[in-house]
Amino acid sequence: MFEALADKLDDAWKKLRGQNKISQSNIQESLKEVRRALISADVNLQVVKGFIAEVEKKSLGA
Repeated sequence: MFEALADKLDDAWKKLRGQNKISQSNIQESLKEVRRALISADVNLQVVKGFIAEVEKKSLGA
């Protein structure tokens, strides 16, 4: 299970790194993939929401 989660998170990171310019839409798409990966790994939904919100806040500079 951890290997599958790590692979999905790595894929999301690779897609984001592969962009010429990181934009809000790139970040949102990557966060959707991360959210799906965490939920499919049975991470508590409140933990997922909190984690995604914190990453989004920091990545968008808010």
